[in-house]
Amino acid sequence: MKIWDWFKSFFTRPVRDGPINNETYRDEESCIALNAYAMMTVIEMIAGLISKCEVHTYRDGDEVQGLEWASLNVRPNKNQNAPEFWRELIFRMLYYNEVLVIITGDGQKLIAESYSKETFATAEPIFSNVSRAGMTFSRSFYGDDVLYIRYSTPGKQLLLESMFYMYMDLIRSASKKYKSNDGEKGILNISSVARNDTKFKEDFKQLMENYFKSYFANKNAILPLYDGYTYQKTNTTGQYENSVSDIRMLTNEAIARAAQAFQVPAVLVTGEAAGIADAYEVLLTNCIDPIARLISTELTGKMFTPREITAGSSMIMDTTTIRHVDLIGSAAGIDKLIGCGWSHNEVRHALGQHRINEPWADVHHITKNYQTMDQAMNGGDDNA
Repeated sequence: MKIWDWFKSFFTRPVRDGPINNETYRDEESCIALNAYAMMTVIEMIAGLISKCEVHTYRDGDEVQGLEWASLNVRPNKNQNAPEFWRELIFRMLYYNEVLVIITGDGQKLIAESYSKETFATAEPIFSNVSRAGMTFSRSFYGDDVLYIRYSTPGKQLLLESMFYMYMDLIRSASKKYKSNDGEKGILNISSVARNDTKFKEDFKQLMENYFKSYFANKNAILPLYDGYTYQKTNTTGQYENSVSDIRMLTNEAIARAAQAFQVPAVLVTGEAAGIADAYEVLLTNCIDPIARLISTELTGKMFTPREITAGSSMIMDTTTIRHVDLIGSAAGIDKLIGCGWSHNEVRHALGQHRINEPWADVHHITKNYQTMDQAMNGGDDNA
């Protein structure tokens, strides 16, 4: 399938009434391109961040790194590694508002490309006609046997699509202005004396077909004019630059609206430098963390029984691994964590470093500067 056909399969619109001509087709193509560009810009950012997260697995309250951990963090199936798997899952979840993952008999996790869903008021849904990579499974899958995540209401994409058509109309107007201002335009004044000259027609034809043609075609040129002819340029470079600026601004506005729909601060996708640090915090809090919680809840609910969950078993997608940590800049904070009771291996894990296989690396320390309220009331002496 060609990449353009693939985009069009994602970004479709109901057929318009009336005849279809080349202009209508170009309008549809332009809106598809704007829609695809804006949505892909935002979704790729979110998917890339989520793919950096590690899924922690806990059994009876203790963290373990068994087969399930390896499946979710290393290789979910034979054709995808973990970052590829999570990128595709997030893309489908954010665009389609839902994603289905089936688990095969040998433990592979496969993201369904298409499926039929039958829902019931008091029973689990049933998924049939599930297909992946050209293969359609003959069996049906029950809700408790799959991972099925819904993101938001399905009307969001329709609203975004309608808004993109509005922006496309504005960009089309700016493009016409750009084309109008791109070339040179001017006024040719011809005096009455020149018009009454016996060689007027011959001179005028020579001027328009040869002199002006050469003048407009070359970067550096001189325009020879006959007596009684004056030429005045009417458009300026500023008009051309303003038209380009309008197109850029409208495109960024369309991307910003798509970003807001997914709770992504616009400055992170439009290239603005101001306020990026604060915007990143908003992104993690309002966008990334809720998605991670959706995934964590679905994994925990489907991989463990209620009894196991109440005993402390769970799967948690850790979003703290998204941030790049400056070890030198974080030295003071690291020292504080160790003084508050974190072991060296716990700190190394939080920093994305490998653990140390030494007993002392799992020892917990606490500084003497901390004391209980009873100790403080008794002057810091336990025996007082």
